[in-house]
Amino acid sequence: MYPWLTDCFNQLHGRLMANKLHHGLLLQGPQGLGKTAFAEQLAQLILCSHVTHLGMCGQCQSCVLLASGTHPDFHQVLSDKQIGVDAIRDAIKKLTGSSQLSGAKVLLIHQADSMTESSANALLKTLEEPAPNTYLLLTTSKPERLLPTIHSRCEKLSLPLPSFEITLNWVSSQYPEPIDQDFAKLFATRPLALLAELNQQQDDSLTFSDFKHDLEQAITGHKSLSVVANAWQAHTDKVLVWLQFWVKEQALGAIEHRAIDSWLTLSQQLILATQKAQNPGLNKVLLLSQILTFAAQASHSK
Repeated sequence: MYPWLTDCFNQLHGRLMANKLHHGLLLQGPQGLGKTAFAEQLAQLILCSHVTHLGMCGQCQSCVLLASGTHPDFHQVLSDKQIGVDAIRDAIKKLTGSSQLSGAKVLLIHQADSMTESSANALLKTLEEPAPNTYLLLTTSKPERLLPTIHSRCEKLSLPLPSFEITLNWVSSQYPEPIDQDFAKLFATRPLALLAELNQQQDDSLTFSDFKHDLEQAITGHKSLSVVANAWQAHTDKVLVWLQFWVKEQALGAIEHRAIDSWLTLSQQLILATQKAQNPGLNKVLLLSQILTFAAQASHSK
């Protein structure tokens, strides 16, 4: 278990041993926190035939089948897009009747916020009146997208966020190269997201260091805005996220000098640019050039 989630997991372990674990758990937290691993290990704990205060045994038939991915009483629902009603109905059917191993049954719904309204409604009765010894685990990074009726039938558990120091220390133990702390702050409470981005940058033609250098060159006039925009166009979505972080940092410094207005304007322009960037056929070089113009103006207004 990830160190920032260990205490929370141990609390649920204790409740399970005391037969006080709620049958429907909604596990909430940002993407890259470790919700999937947390939910999967909790399912393993619930299903273990010889679980003790030390944890799952790892040797019983249930643990062996889980390890091989063939446990008959563990079911998952996951979709790259929306979770449709048929997927939920099929999962519910698997929960009916007795456990095949004479133990608990677990249904894990990944990214439950991607359920359609019909699929969410199909789940309600099972959430309200589950079969005996049946547990439903739902994960979400966007709880606001879930129906209020789903919220009301689950125990909501917001997984703890690590401090920036914990995030940096853990990622440093997993990543062999030096880590730019400014870049790490983009994922301050999402260690897995930071690690994934660092690994991706090894194969990416635009790194955060490149971005910072190009931005500095553009706003000081040492490099043409259009040249920088052209270099960034293939990474528009990522660059807009990085720019939002940069603007936030600049705005915090500007508050002390009461020069915040330009940064607020730029922040609003970035929100609009992020929306526009989703339109196919958009001239991304022009969009980024306009944003860089606003960035240069804001920087010179200090």
